[in-house]
Amino acid sequence: MDHYKLFIDGEFVDAAGGATFQSIDPGTGKPFATVAKAGKADAEAAVAAARRAFDSGVWSGLTPVERAVKVNAFADQVAQLTLRMAVVEAMDSGQIIRLSKVWGRQGSGLLRNFAHYAARRFPWEEEIPYAGNVFSPGRDYIRREPIGVCVGIIPWNFPISMAFWKIGHAIVMGNTVVLKPASATPLGALIIAEAAKAAGIPKGVINVLPGPGGELGDVLCTHPAVDKIAFTGSTEVGRDIMKMAADSVKKVTLELGGKSANIICPDADIDLAVEGALFGTFFHQGQVCESGTRVLVAAEIHDQFLEKMKRRAEGLRIGYQLDPTTHQGPLASSSQLATVEDYVRIGREAGAQLVTGGERAVVKGHEEGYFYKPTIFAGVGNDMRIAREEIFGPVVCVIKYDSEEEAIQIANDSIYGLAGGVFSRSTRRAENIARQIRTGTMWINNYHSFGDFCPFGGYKQSGFGRELGHEGLAEYTQVKRVHVSAVADHKANFTMKMFSDDPTLPFVQYSTPTMVLAGHGCLASVAREVVRLRGRRAMVMTDAGVRNAGLFDYVREALGDFYAGVFDRIPQDSDLETVDAATDAARALGADIIVSVGGGSVIDTAKAVCVTLKNGGRADDHISLQRLIEPQTPHIVIPTTAGTGSEVTNTAVIKSGQAGRKVYIVENFMVPNTAILDPLFTLTLPPHLTVTTAMDAMTHAVEALTSIKSNPICDGHALNAVRLIADHLPRVIENGQDEQSRLNLQIAATTAGWAFNISQVGLAHAMAHTLGWLAKVPHGSACGIALPAVMRFNADHATEKLALVARSMGVNIVDLKGRDAALAAAEAVEALMKRCGHPMRLRDVGVAEDLLPTAALHAIADAPAMFNARPVGDPALVEQLFKEIY
Repeated sequence: MDHYKLFIDGEFVDAAGGATFQSIDPGTGKPFATVAKAGKADAEAAVAAARRAFDSGVWSGLTPVERAVKVNAFADQVAQLTLRMAVVEAMDSGQIIRLSKVWGRQGSGLLRNFAHYAARRFPWEEEIPYAGNVFSPGRDYIRREPIGVCVGIIPWNFPISMAFWKIGHAIVMGNTVVLKPASATPLGALIIAEAAKAAGIPKGVINVLPGPGGELGDVLCTHPAVDKIAFTGSTEVGRDIMKMAADSVKKVTLELGGKSANIICPDADIDLAVEGALFGTFFHQGQVCESGTRVLVAAEIHDQFLEKMKRRAEGLRIGYQLDPTTHQGPLASSSQLATVEDYVRIGREAGAQLVTGGERAVVKGHEEGYFYKPTIFAGVGNDMRIAREEIFGPVVCVIKYDSEEEAIQIANDSIYGLAGGVFSRSTRRAENIARQIRTGTMWINNYHSFGDFCPFGGYKQSGFGRELGHEGLAEYTQVKRVHVSAVADHKANFTMKMFSDDPTLPFVQYSTPTMVLAGHGCLASVAREVVRLRGRRAMVMTDAGVRNAGLFDYVREALGDFYAGVFDRIPQDSDLETVDAATDAARALGADIIVSVGGGSVIDTAKAVCVTLKNGGRADDHISLQRLIEPQTPHIVIPTTAGTGSEVTNTAVIKSGQAGRKVYIVENFMVPNTAILDPLFTLTLPPHLTVTTAMDAMTHAVEALTSIKSNPICDGHALNAVRLIADHLPRVIENGQDEQSRLNLQIAATTAGWAFNISQVGLAHAMAHTLGWLAKVPHGSACGIALPAVMRFNADHATEKLALVARSMGVNIVDLKGRDAALAAAEAVEALMKRCGHPMRLRDVGVAEDLLPTAALHAIADAPAMFNARPVGDPALVEQLFKEIY
């Protein structure tokens, strides 16, 4: 009689206590091998060996490619042992030789497949294209690392297959493993260990401990040096393992029990369905966790199906497992035979109809073997124990159903969710059913079909985690996020500024992807830009005012054959519903490029449309901060006001009724591709719109200059914009046909847009956004009214920058001290507003005084407020500002 030893630290050894046990051939009921019986000391030694091997780096320190070379050598040694594995597995577990002969070849292939995937395709390092944190710029990536010492605990039904699963997953991912095979079927795992030793797998990487589950499990599942437990077995034991692992918070994957439903649709090929149900249930004598032991049959074909299945079950040949003609071998143990007999009794007593089987089978020459006839119960209610509990034997329940909905309900009415099947001539119907079953695997017109790259695992009390495929291999890694800051300077770190009294951020990020075309007659370039951006069908977006002014007609004519249609229903403060309507229009027109003609609301709406059109769904799906990783639908902007700046920024501000405020899309890939600044489009702008939109641009410039994110590039743009507005706004108000001054205001708006695209502006914008939402005040008007007050509010925190504003506006500050120069800037802005006829008070634009406390709360919560020169956190201070300008 052969004797098998433990495999610990690269060597085959007897148990420390000298104990042994016998392995029983279930086809004869007699022992055929002895095995060393591991105890607590052996478990401690195996874990220590695995820990040493992992920590030394002899395996974990290899590259995945280097490990693959060694695992392939391991696979070659396995292939040489295929015949021995087949015979021993059959005698150890009762598998018929037709089945057991595949494991050596399949195990060798699995090792090679896993090693190849781990070395060539698994994403050990993966860049995070967008971090979701706009305040910590830098490189972010994921690094996946081996988890450490893994314990694999496997069942008695497929001992060699399960050993390959647990060993293969662990070692190709750089871990070490202690394998605990079932006490009844330990031999196959020890033969695999022989192959590992012959292949030169380093000592301690693989350890195999046959012995009693209770004693060894207690050590392995609670040992502080163990990092992960992977268990395949009963739900009851799985629960205990979870509890034991909880104290040291080990990672656990569990593949547990099942009571899977195999649904036979009325349109199924009945012969295929019968074979599928037969194989799905009686494969390996029904000792399979994902067996389809509840066969749900449509009432229309129930009787015919049951008769055919009965005849096929009775025709299966029951015999000794090494006989190549055998269909059904013995059950794995005498205790499992007793369990099956007990469940058959329970089924009969519950009133289920015994169709066939229900008794032991006698095999000539093997009368002591654990054979049982394939058993079919009909008339089974899903509430019966035989339909709810895992029997793990050749027993199937046939359940009749009247509708597809009922079949789905019955299938889901189980604590388990491991697998299931659907048989139908209609793939569409079968897939629809499969989608509704809460289970980890669904087979259509097949059963028991596994693949090395196809994940397997359960829902509900069938466990969690996955084995096989990418998902299974990933279970054997830890995920580490690595962040490399874009700037190694604490002064430029936005979040570290929480501990600083100086909020300014000197770090510069500057991107200006927009092509700017400016000058008289440059509208003619729009067709060329469509071609450059690879567009063919341009949808124009505008508003009724622009269209009524005749400006849309200019654009349509300039586009020529590229013009596909227009969407002109954009309100003053656009909302998400408008974005969705415009996107639907673009889809209907087949538009591949957007041309927006208008002010900030039109341009922001068009930006949101470009994102939604590219990515699908609705506008609300795309409210985001730096989430996009590729260019969006091309966008050409033709501004029609004196002050949007949105033509060159990465921001769209849109009203959201659901959020109850304005929301932001901030994406670098959303910046318009081209801005065409043709003064033709602002010549007809009336004085009040000219001054309010110009003050919008002035607010962009001043707040960009004073923002905590300002920098010399930003400052240059901002100061030039201030100068241009101060010089040319009065001229345009005096003479609306002054084309050069109109153009200079457009250029000022664009340069101010570049400035605030970097600095993200400040409190005046937050107040204006709030007033636009709560009181429907036009954005430019609200900005202008708020700006002087906010400048005074910031005078002690942005003194030098405000003095530069005063100088750019022509104020002589030579004799003025710092704060006085800053306040002079606010006075100069107010003087410009008065000279040009801008409203000066909130009451002048219809704001109710009782709205101010609410407005203050909204304003401090608005994103631009966090970039204000003076920290903004007290709503009372902001409310006081609102009152000052009321």
